[in-house]
Amino acid sequence: MKLRIAIWIANAFGAISRITKRGSGVMVTGRILLKLQPNAVSILSRRRRVILVSGTNGKTTTTSLIFSALSVKNRVVSNYTGANLFAGIAAALSKELIAPLAALEVDEMVIPWAIKQSAPEMVVLLNLGRDQLDRLSEVRIVAQKWKDALANLPKQCRILADADDPFVVWAAKDWPNTIWFSSGAIGHLDASTCPSCGAILQWSNDGADYSCRCGFAKPKAVWVLQGEELTGPDNQKVKVVSGIPGRAAISNAARAIAVASYFGISIQDSSVAIAKVSSVDGRFGSLRIGDTDFRLLLSKNPASWRETLATSSSGPERVVLDVNANTQDGKDTSWLWDVDFSPLKDRYVVVTGKRRLDVSARLTVNGIAHHVVADEVAAAKLLGEVKADLIASYTAFYRLAKSVTK
Repeated sequence: MKLRIAIWIANAFGAISRITKRGSGVMVTGRILLKLQPNAVSILSRRRRVILVSGTNGKTTTTSLIFSALSVKNRVVSNYTGANLFAGIAAALSKELIAPLAALEVDEMVIPWAIKQSAPEMVVLLNLGRDQLDRLSEVRIVAQKWKDALANLPKQCRILADADDPFVVWAAKDWPNTIWFSSGAIGHLDASTCPSCGAILQWSNDGADYSCRCGFAKPKAVWVLQGEELTGPDNQKVKVVSGIPGRAAISNAARAIAVASYFGISIQDSSVAIAKVSSVDGRFGSLRIGDTDFRLLLSKNPASWRETLATSSSGPERVVLDVNANTQDGKDTSWLWDVDFSPLKDRYVVVTGKRRLDVSARLTVNGIAHHVVADEVAAAKLLGEVKADLIASYTAFYRLAKSVTK
């Protein structure tokens, strides 16, 4: 079957999904397309400059910011709404067939397939950390899969990799066109031992540097973020301004500026474009439930909870934690014990979601006073006419994000 016919049929099924309110239509479009044309991603990537973005946290936001920066001068296709598996990638590439650039978010475990199918010009590696182990492999296994996949990149491909993350460094260090980025991230929740030899890693400079007796060490970064100032090759500098709150958002914005520079966008122009983005796929969007005005935040693993709690600490005094344990969330909630909830002390905390009792037990051990309610509506009734943060796990977040104010 000709590709254009397959795309037309797939888009028709996607439209039906939207009309019948069964979903956004993205996944069904991609699945039908791959069923009718299994090599669709490979064909649609030809004559396109493809950027793949992957990591445990920050994929969706970083991809969206890259899309915004590249769009200053180009037509770009992207899946920055988070559909980062096979079908989502195929659906994104099937849009705007004349767009010369593609910025694609890719699940950590899908990177080998995406590299083989798309022959990327750049791969952006954000981080590797613990996620729900009933859904994903242990961090070192993911790092090994990345390392194996990166060995098969096209010769001209660049990798923009995080020098602060030992697992990312180990996976990318052998590629000759690796460009290192550092935001000065301190320590790593999972990197106590060297990913190269297994010996204890030595951390220095208050956790900003690491090395091992085997010779493995943090590489020197080409792009360095200090505070809000990004310094790149030839000592070019720009102030990074993010419309999305939090330190992680500044880091993601800096990466996007670095990526765009290799595709002909000045760091000044991309910085201006990125600063206009204030919400990505519902993240940090406004949501009104009852009389309460919520700011919606997503958290899905220990590292993202750490960042989200830090960001929320400068927000409203009241906060709701909404945690499920469906398949997409990870059914094992033992990860809750890897999160330090102490930033919630002295705040008015409400807990809900299908695993609210698990969260309640964890907060009790952490000495965090809180209220437990059945759902978000009950939380809003308890809070009343105030502003509050609503920090939600994956399935709770995407259910609520449909109602976020655009």
